[in-house]
Amino acid sequence: MTEVAPAQLSELHYGDNLAVLKDFPAASVDLIYLDPPFNSDAVYNVNFASAGADASAQIQAFDDTWVWTTDTSSSYDHFVAEGGLPELPAEALRAVRMLTRESPLTAYMVAMAPRLVELHRVLKPTGSLYLHCDPTASHYLKLMLDAIFGPKQFRNEIIWRRTGGHSPRKSFGPIHDTILFYTKTKDAYFKPVVIPYTREHVDGRYTAAEDGRLKFTSGGNVLTGAGSGAGDSSKPWRGFDPSLKSRHWAMPGFVAEQMPEGFDALGPLEKLEASYQAGLVEIIDGRAWPEPVRYLTAESGAAAGDIWAFQPGTAGVLYGTTAAIDQDVAYLGPTSPERLGYPTQKPVGLMTRILEASCPPGGTVLDPFCGCGTTIDAAVRLGRRWIGVDITYIAIDLIRNRLRQAHGPAIDETYRVLGVPADLASAHDLFQRNPFDFERWAVSLVRGTPNDKQVGDHGKDGILRFYRGKKERPGQIVVSVKGGKQLNPSTVRDLEGVVAHDAGTSGGILITLWDPTKGMRRAAETAGTYDDPAGNPLPQVQIITVGDLLAGRRPKTPMIIPPYTEASKVREDLVIDALF
Repeated sequence: MTEVAPAQLSELHYGDNLAVLKDFPAASVDLIYLDPPFNSDAVYNVNFASAGADASAQIQAFDDTWVWTTDTSSSYDHFVAEGGLPELPAEALRAVRMLTRESPLTAYMVAMAPRLVELHRVLKPTGSLYLHCDPTASHYLKLMLDAIFGPKQFRNEIIWRRTGGHSPRKSFGPIHDTILFYTKTKDAYFKPVVIPYTREHVDGRYTAAEDGRLKFTSGGNVLTGAGSGAGDSSKPWRGFDPSLKSRHWAMPGFVAEQMPEGFDALGPLEKLEASYQAGLVEIIDGRAWPEPVRYLTAESGAAAGDIWAFQPGTAGVLYGTTAAIDQDVAYLGPTSPERLGYPTQKPVGLMTRILEASCPPGGTVLDPFCGCGTTIDAAVRLGRRWIGVDITYIAIDLIRNRLRQAHGPAIDETYRVLGVPADLASAHDLFQRNPFDFERWAVSLVRGTPNDKQVGDHGKDGILRFYRGKKERPGQIVVSVKGGKQLNPSTVRDLEGVVAHDAGTSGGILITLWDPTKGMRRAAETAGTYDDPAGNPLPQVQIITVGDLLAGRRPKTPMIIPPYTEASKVREDLVIDALF
């Protein structure tokens, strides 16, 4: 792989996006997509799609519940009364509070306002922002975006169909999300998205030319524009005088694109004549004006509108493809092979459309709530540089595994992970700040799946599944993590007991932040062994320190099946063949 300069590397940040964003340089990214928690008052869980995993295995990903607290009140006062926000965003926040009081919605907006201000700062003048939200908060967020970006920079309220259907008893089915599209300036980069014409449109508006190509038969005055022009643009050409109707010659872009180099340097009448000689402008008896010639090509189609709604049952309706209408941005069904089990996961096709429209080749896309990494995956597929930020370690670990499985292990060389402990000091700091995230991080160091509970896990902080053969269910190794100083042989014996009493569990790994005692090591050495699939004996209980893991040492295990596989519903042998 070609070596990538550090400045060109993509970045995955673990931490609060507000703190991370403050360190970003101004005007440094081309596109921002954010899919923040929607104030939906729900606790979201990741369903681990590991091979052979119990379908009920879950881990809490984030708590999308907002509450007005004394801290929220202090933040609000800082933003509104003490100059913590620019004037207009502060007034917008004040208006939200007047309408909704000290509600969860207001608490949500207090959290979002400073983040949106920072996102505006880091966006290039040619950049765009797409904010994905639901109808419960979209109008409040639009008010805030108008205050930050300016109402004139609003481009679209995109309606995206997010599900097949719901059947509430007292309302219409809520099946859409809203995507608010803003640009930093009027000079923002944008490449129109083209949707194939329908077969009905092609059959009705195109006829076959002598060479077999399909020719558009529109008629109409499409070679002129309103108002008299200067110079040759309003002079007569081949008997047609646009000035008589206060119009001027205007060459359509699709004609100019088909002409050779140097065409743009020609004058208006010279362009008309050159296009006429090339067969791209024709004069038809009885028609009031000469007309441009348009042929149907693979790139022909209508510009995408602001309603993106996959329509099941429309396969074959579009010309030149068997895809259904808006199939490229189709919502993820319950059995979609793309599903990772992550809550609120969006399809890669949706992100692909947004990136192709608003992130130029070689540009950088930022996702400050990157979740399971769909924006990142789409950016890699399209060759864009990316920056992802998430406050949960489970998201960081999931993204790293997702990228490896989708793009191969060499993908690790194209980006750097920031904010994750890289030495013992930062590991101790993480344990002090968030013991549960410390456990998740430690389990990820041995490629395990973290437990879904913060308490009551009985020493089972994670598991590793290992390959035992194509005809057998995966084996299991329990992982226990201890970040405190209180270590003694009973810790090892407790883990040994879990291994002995859990059906299907062959061994245990104890990860410690502090060095284990001699008694602990003796207890582990006398705990016995189990055989790997090749018949080789492995320690039933192993102790390894965080320092060992950071130094690159790993416990002895059979062939481990990585977490977060996308193939949980296919046969085990196919999973193994795909991964190894």
